[in-house]
Amino acid sequence: MTARRAAALQAAAVLAAWALLLAGVWLLGQYKLERAGVSLQLGAMPLYGGWERHLEAELLLPIAAGALIIAVLPAAAARLRWRYALLATAAAGVLFSVALGFAHSHPQTWSDVHNHYAGHIGLVDDAGGFGPFLEQYTAAQLEGAYPVHLQSHPPGLILFFWGAARIGLEGLLFQNAVVKLGVAAAIAAALVIARDVAGERPARRAAPFLVVAPAAFWQNNADIVFGGVTLAAVACLVLAANRTGARAAVLTIAGGLLAGAALMLSFSAALLALPFLVVAVWRRRWDVLLGGGAVAAAVVLAPLLWGYWWLEGLQTTRVRYYAGVASLRGYWYFLLANLAVFALALGPATAVALARLRHRRMWIVVGSCLAAVAVADLSGMSSSETERIWQPFMPLALLAGCALARPRAWLALQLAVAVVLAAALRVQW
Repeated sequence: MTARRAAALQAAAVLAAWALLLAGVWLLGQYKLERAGVSLQLGAMPLYGGWERHLEAELLLPIAAGALIIAVLPAAAARLRWRYALLATAAAGVLFSVALGFAHSHPQTWSDVHNHYAGHIGLVDDAGGFGPFLEQYTAAQLEGAYPVHLQSHPPGLILFFWGAARIGLEGLLFQNAVVKLGVAAAIAAALVIARDVAGERPARRAAPFLVVAPAAFWQNNADIVFGGVTLAAVACLVLAANRTGARAAVLTIAGGLLAGAALMLSFSAALLALPFLVVAVWRRRWDVLLGGGAVAAAVVLAPLLWGYWWLEGLQTTRVRYYAGVASLRGYWYFLLANLAVFALALGPATAVALARLRHRRMWIVVGSCLAAVAVADLSGMSSSETERIWQPFMPLALLAGCALARPRAWLALQLAVAVVLAAALRVQW
């Protein structure tokens, strides 16, 4: 058997397994819905939203943007100077994300961050300002006095928008600019991490796969902001672990500050410490590990001055989570369904790439990310909606695309899945 034929058979087997996983989870989901007897708020089980075909002219936007990116970005990422390749990839990611957003017909596509965070900044003033708001935040979470997204996260993002509004930065344009900045930051940070750990060549090969992926369909919400900040923190700390002297110190401080900020945005940011932990132990950079951890801890501990304790907030979030629809959705079905949705968001090409990935150092990055996903899944704190909640993990997993030869054909397959989602699924984020 020739090597080409063996590769084709492997790809066919992986694609079949990917499709069977999605089909099996869908069938089990229909059975679960019949047995539930109550609404699980999952109209596209196991996805959030509802299936509704809409074949409007706007679908030409992601098709055109995706085709342009597929035609240009693989060569640009391979040949441009690194900094320009990085900027081109981040810009392409924003372009594709915006195009998919315009193709999506839900009226709340561009207002999700406003509806769940920025639109509630009046709660800060109602509480008496920054300090009193922090002091009563956990108690208000526990009482269910806040909207569901504020019940599920630390107060960092709403305080960011509150502070931004005080200097005149507000409105849907600003809010969506923050989201798209998160897209660009997540892509750029993942590539920086890949280059530093695995080398420049595989990072360049992976670049287009971070852009053209079904995951981009769900990049209109706050979770990609969490991902951008968290991955930027990991990137700074990984770079610090490969440097000495003043540069290492500056990167360690910057990474620690960003890590602390990420923890104040989302509790799940703690799981993305795993890729950095693996790299720091591999490189035996205990100074960066301890220094970055100390700075991050200082950021997380600082709100104690106003009465907010991060661990208490985490416990309160768990209580509120199981007081809501999560208690109805259950654990065991979503243990598998979450992973199937994650596989859908990564796309079929990434499934083949993971089967073909042989680059040991790239596996340090991708494998540690997948281990973090496994912890998130086993925690029971994700009962569906992982297409949104797990956005921070996706860029590191998409780096596996470096294993695929003839990238344009695989990217076309990724584009097709993303466009089908845009044409068939309605969801407000």
